Amino acid sequence: MKKWLIAGIIMISVFSSALAEVGFKGRPITNNLSMPTGYTLNQGEFLVGIGPVGFGITDNFQASTNVLLWLLQIYNADLKMSFMKTKKSCLGVGIGFDSFNLEVFDEETGFTSISPYVTYSTKVGPKTLLHIGAQYSIISGDSDIEDADAASTSEGTSISAGVEHDISIKTKFLAEAGYDITFEGFRTGLGFLWGWEKFRLKLGLTYSKYGDFSFTWPVIGLWWRFDG
Repeated sequence: MKKWLIAGIIMISVFSSALAEVGFKGRPITNNLSMPTGYTLNQGEFLVGIGPVGFGITDNFQASTNVLLWLLQIYNADLKMSFMKTKKSCLGVGIGFDSFNLEVFDEETGFTSISPYVTYSTKVGPKTLLHIGAQYSIISGDSDIEDADAASTSEGTSISAGVEHDISIKTKFLAEAGYDITFEGFRTGLGFLWGWEKFRLKLGLTYSKYGDFSFTWPVIGLWWRFDG
């Protein structure tokens, strides 16, 4: 798996050198490897990907969702607003919402999650940005089994940090780490992001560990980002 990932990165790097030098100029990224950055889409700008869809309502406010999760009956939305935006830094606050409900064999199961978050992005070098953030999640679930109602609610808090480094005008190296304070789990990840005039491609790997359970997961994202 790792050999194929390395080979793909090399091929894309060679191919990208033949394309227009547009890249990310004037269009900062809204997500690092997985964590949100302090930036939002520009006004009238929208993105359409294999899953994510987003729209810049103003230069400082965006709305987004993941349509693949809707197909799985996980209804979701995310709102983010940016403040104190300068040439070197930006503060963002947002809230995510997820809801899932399914009835199987006369048994209902589901959950609702509300996750406010804050994230701060700042330049720490001519080509390097640091992203730090925190998210507070309230997750509630309930099930109806033979007319007996059961309900449970858990609250989780997580912190994360990421690095975004410009290799070229259209290639970024991404690194990220996060820790779930409540459930004592952590994750790390490395990846690359390529950006052309409209097309974006992200490839990477993440590693997560919760107690005795751990797994490695590929990060594959592609989307189109259009000006309004």
